[in-house]
Amino acid sequence: MRTLLTTLVFALLGTFVYAQTETTPAGVSFGLRAGYGSSNIRTDSEFDAVSDQFDNTSALSFGAFADIPFGNVVSFRPGIEINRRGTVLNIAADQEVFGINVPLGAQAKTRFTYVDVPLLVQAKLPTTGAVQPYAFAGASLGYATGGNLRTTATAIIEFNLMSSDIDLDAINYERFHVAAVGGAGAKFSLAPGFGAFVEGRFEQSLTEPYDVPLATAKTGFKGLNFGAGVTFSL
Repeated sequence: MRTLLTTLVFALLGTFVYAQTETTPAGVSFGLRAGYGSSNIRTDSEFDAVSDQFDNTSALSFGAFADIPFGNVVSFRPGIEINRRGTVLNIAADQEVFGINVPLGAQAKTRFTYVDVPLLVQAKLPTTGAVQPYAFAGASLGYATGGNLRTTATAIIEFNLMSSDIDLDAINYERFHVAAVGGAGAKFSLAPGFGAFVEGRFEQSLTEPYDVPLATAKTGFKGLNFGAGVTFSL
């Protein structure tokens, strides 16, 4: 899996470098994207007893992609992104979370940083106007590069108690991540060969990297992300 992800990353980087030095095939465009959204663990049935102790946490993403058309409607959209996934755990008793002691009444905000390679199939509504709606679906392959746990408490206002890096190897964290992704958006033509877009997407983990502190089971993540960016042809 790690070899596959590394190969995909270098292949994508090679595509972008190639585009700077050679003639880009007709119709191929590139994009830059930044997004903000929420992330939480996937609360399956075995977590019903503790699901109310988990909340969404904010999640940022940014990256680049290529849009390679196959006809007038369908295109292939590979990319490379930095994403964050995590959750907020409300502590009802003194609890050890990933080897870090968290006191009663605190919130433990865990975030994991991933390098992702989304592999998406995109279908656009063929229109002649300046606005072009589209939908997409596919998979995202990721590798966790780090984690952070921040504890907070609330006394009229929220304040930080501490922030600690999570040693992923020490907790046997499953670094490789696979998620199903789907969403929709709209692209706006601003000038020949240049446009902007807005979109929303939902993802759900197919792997289970998160070792739930309050249960003897693992689960994955789910998240909602709203993004915007620009596209351009070279």
